[in-house]
Amino acid sequence: MALLAESLVEEWLNRQGFFTIRGVRAGVDELDLLAVRPCKSSKGLEARHIEVQMSVNPIAYISPLTADQTQKYGKGKTSAWRRPPEALPISVAEWVNKKFLSDIKIKARNRAWPDLKWSFQFVHGKVRHEEELPLIASHGIELMPFHSVLADLCENKDKYPKGGAGSDIADMVAYYEEFRGTSA
Repeated sequence: MALLAESLVEEWLNRQGFFTIRGVRAGVDELDLLAVRPCKSSKGLEARHIEVQMSVNPIAYISPLTADQTQKYGKGKTSAWRRPPEALPISVAEWVNKKFLSDIKIKARNRAWPDLKWSFQFVHGKVRHEEELPLIASHGIELMPFHSVLADLCENKDKYPKGGAGSDIADMVAYYEEFRGTSA
């Protein structure tokens, strides 16, 4: 489902005039999407780094436990065990760093487009532990529910020019939305 969700997010960005690159390598990791378009208010470029995590039936936290936390609590990194409140800010901070702020991610973005000021977005599906979301946002990450991406694709299907990889899927979703509740 991750690739399908990324394709739809990429299509959403393309329809808004962004040029996108998906799966930029950063060591053994990758950046889900980088998106760039001319700024409407200046002569520069608007640059976004978007991470997508789509789930319709989440069973664990977004942020894995840190190495120190796995030892302290005696739990696996992705354990669904209910964490104490003091654990979450630490695991979320490490997750944000790993996904967006680490030196290797900065270098990967600069290899793609040097000297840009990047904004960060996290597109997410259902979340098992909602308390993670404000902690993620507190690090300067804009949160975007996946359903908002789909709604915009459906509501504005004729407003934006069609992009590439996700066009057919987005058109099918829009078709469904248009005829939902009617018998065809």
